[in-house]
Amino acid sequence: MFLWLSRRAAGGTTGTGATAGRPPPPGSAEAGFRVGMTFPIDPSPFLLAGSATKVQAPPGGMTNVEAVGTLRGAGVVLHRLYLPGRQGFFQVHTDAAGAIDECRYFSLLDEVTPADAREWGVWLDPAEGMIGWPAFQTRDGKTYGRAWVPGGGRVSPQMLDETVQALDGTAQRRLQAMLYAAPTGAAPPAPPTEFVMVAAIQAADQAWVEIHAGIDVNPAALALPAAPDRRSA
Repeated sequence: MFLWLSRRAAGGTTGTGATAGRPPPPGSAEAGFRVGMTFPIDPSPFLLAGSATKVQAPPGGMTNVEAVGTLRGAGVVLHRLYLPGRQGFFQVHTDAAGAIDECRYFSLLDEVTPADAREWGVWLDPAEGMIGWPAFQTRDGKTYGRAWVPGGGRVSPQMLDETVQALDGTAQRRLQAMLYAAPTGAAPPAPPTEFVMVAAIQAADQAWVEIHAGIDVNPAALALPAAPDRRSA
């Protein structure tokens, strides 16, 4: 059922968009991220956000990358730096020169494993599936508007193929995803927007739905490596 719905959804896929509301610039396929690398986390945006978001802040100080994901779809490349336990990740986009021009942190909010075709249809039905609907409501009743392809009516989820590299090998995943957003209502300089990423995921012989909450993080606050400038290569 998941594969059947995937094929139907693929027929109407629209641009992914690394930044909510506008098409992204081309991504860099070789951003220089690696499993095991360490970098410091600035706790400031998470402290400022406080209880205004559902994001679970990562531990402050130095952290290491347990796995590196590279997502490709609709002309964009995104990179995910999964933290230990894989309950949270930094998702970054790089420009053609390898400089990070967007960084968001996401933490796991919910996970659902549909039991049958009817339950999968709740998420992926081409006419009424929740992933792609103009708005998404979390369990606490808060509503988030569609950030990718804003507007009325349902649109097909974005099809993303992810290669996940870890110490124990490389795995492939396919995501049918949609990004939603809502104001935090927190006073500046707190993050003004909270994002909710909803994705149906297929990996090997398993399929499930993940919901993540996220906020923008200033790339300058993270000492992340940038890819070398390959334009002259």
